[in-house]
Amino acid sequence: MIEFSTKAFRLMPVKMIWFASKPSRWHCLNSYYKQSSWTKPVAGYFRSPFFTKTIDLSSTLDEIESHFDPKTKYEVRRALKDGISTHTNGNTGDFIKFYNAFAKTKGLGLIGESGLAKYQADLLITYAVSHAQVVVMHAYVTDRNAGRTRLLYSASLFRNEQDASVKAVIGRANRLLHTADISFFKTDGFIVYDLGGYAPNTTDAALININQFKDSFGGTLVKETDYQPLLAVAASFFKRS
Repeated sequence: MIEFSTKAFRLMPVKMIWFASKPSRWHCLNSYYKQSSWTKPVAGYFRSPFFTKTIDLSSTLDEIESHFDPKTKYEVRRALKDGISTHTNGNTGDFIKFYNAFAKTKGLGLIGESGLAKYQADLLITYAVSHAQVVVMHAYVTDRNAGRTRLLYSASLFRNEQDASVKAVIGRANRLLHTADISFFKTDGFIVYDLGGYAPNTTDAALININQFKDSFGGTLVKETDYQPLLAVAASFFKRS
């Protein structure tokens, strides 16, 4: 479990708690619980299901990669042949610039320094390089005590490129980076690699594509729960009204 302070609605100090076994009812005024393994109601909280795909890092790398689909196995081999390199020492400022450029092409919300700084030492950024250019970046929140790492953000140059061959290289780089990240976290003693969310039974084409990408690495579909303070939910409702 990891915990840090942040602000709701940019004003109200709150706590964000990841991967807790069960929310505390005594913290229901100021605590958000993200991906709790508890699934039952807890007084004072609004609960919503959260699905994600996880990979068991206690297996051998050969066993893990045996569950990759054929396309992913091929693209990882091809990326290595293309000379794409992967790195685990990414810089927060560089990631924010890279991600925000990506987000603008997709109509996603931008992130600022404070959005990542709150994770402090629990944040790790990885990236892939092709022909001296960073083409893919991943940001992870890491819970070393629980042995769990969770993908927070992924960004690529994909939507900024029109050349089909360049898009293909970037797509392969992304698969290679996930594979390298899995190996890195396993070697570093982590036991769970969390791909960062899954949308079961969705009819949204974009989410279906994301699901299929995550499915291509195998793994297990897991149901967890997000808990929000009821007062915060009510305040958000009245703010929108």
